[in-house]
Amino acid sequence: MLDAADFWTYACTQYARAGMQDALLTLQDTEHKNVNLILLLMYLDAHDLSLNVAQVQALQALCDAFDRTVLHPQRQIRRILKQQHQHYKAYAELRQHMLNAELAQEKYQQAMLIDYLNQQTPQQNPHPNNLTHYLSPTQRLTIPAKT
Repeated sequence: MLDAADFWTYACTQYARAGMQDALLTLQDTEHKNVNLILLLMYLDAHDLSLNVAQVQALQALCDAFDRTVLHPQRQIRRILKQQHQHYKAYAELRQHMLNAELAQEKYQQAMLIDYLNQQTPQQNPHPNNLTHYLSPTQRLTIPAKT
């Protein structure tokens, strides 16, 4: 069984790697890719587990629905506040609350993905490359190599 807390720790560690945040946010903002799904596919690779195309598509559909109904509206509100309400006396505090809420939503999305996978059967594979089912070769090149 995959563990959501372990995945969260892995994701935070990967996100903090040099160049990773910029690469992931660029893929999110310009290519409409889901950061949590990318990190999940990397996590599965690190655990020598492979998914098939249908499983990755199902995970993508879960992400798309959650992004559309929860995360994207949250981000839009945060952007509007930043653009139009920075003069508000308690703006910094409000922005921090918004960021904390968004982070909690990201963590929840990760748990949803792990719950889905725990109902599937990822295959053991000593050389997995799950990102090939989600990112193009050019997009995969933007992910910093492990050092």
